[in-house]
Amino acid sequence: MAQEHVIDIELAESCVQAFATASGMGCELCGPEGNVTAASGYSCDACSVCSGTGISRQDCKRLHSFTAKASEREDGKYLYECPMGLSCITSAVLDKNGQLCRLTAGPFIMEELQDFRDYDLTGVMGLDPKTADEVMARMGQIPYVEPHQVNAFSQLLVYSAAFLSEVDRKNEDYLARIEEGTVSAWAKANRIDPEMMVKLVNGYIEENYAKDISLLDIAKHAGMTTSYLCRLYKRQCSTTVNAYLTQVRIEKSKAMLSAGVPIAETAKRCGFSDQSYFTKVFRQVEGTTPLRYKKRS
Repeated sequence: MAQEHVIDIELAESCVQAFATASGMGCELCGPEGNVTAASGYSCDACSVCSGTGISRQDCKRLHSFTAKASEREDGKYLYECPMGLSCITSAVLDKNGQLCRLTAGPFIMEELQDFRDYDLTGVMGLDPKTADEVMARMGQIPYVEPHQVNAFSQLLVYSAAFLSEVDRKNEDYLARIEEGTVSAWAKANRIDPEMMVKLVNGYIEENYAKDISLLDIAKHAGMTTSYLCRLYKRQCSTTVNAYLTQVRIEKSKAMLSAGVPIAETAKRCGFSDQSYFTKVFRQVEGTTPLRYKKRS
């Protein structure tokens, strides 16, 4: 039989309300089964953005339930995107019985609303314009948060979670570990240099272009969300991450075709799913087909 979930409700309500008021983001504390213990502001439990898109509340809850354990592996906090592409931060809380609960801030966005519509909704999710507009009509209460603010608020969330953890609140080793983790996370989070980020991303692409890598893979390697990566990369390079990946693959394929490598093998070695897709992309970029380019070379 599962242990009863026990936590100081009055303290929890005070904590989430203070965090929501200070940050402008919604905040909620959920028990081990995902039940909301305390909430304030426009938190995930109150969010209705996913309504009408085919994404169920259960999809969101399954994702959120994973994040408490994930935060323990990520220096006490876990920054992630919900199925709709909205950002959230979670930190783990232990109740009196040692059960794992989660303290979550969000949802929020780190990009302009129009960029969210054009990139996340119609681009990544593939929503039609009408559905995308319906989603945008529900975005009024979702706050925009600057990336450097997210770094700071995530540290406050970790400290709040440590304070709410009933079992370990008086355990100096636990608090020391939390503080050490947050200091480490703070240092890493604030060392984001745009030029170094570009070198990191481009280096990863140049080493892995032959593999079936996704934007999510690249973002994980860079240690940031896909939306934040895309905004920062485009601002720094005036092009997109996917455009650079395509550029690298096409340049590598041209060298192989010139060296006499068969078209099908070139497509495979340059990370394209099949020869027809390779031909389509090659023609879009070079204005000719791989076969004609090979003959001309």
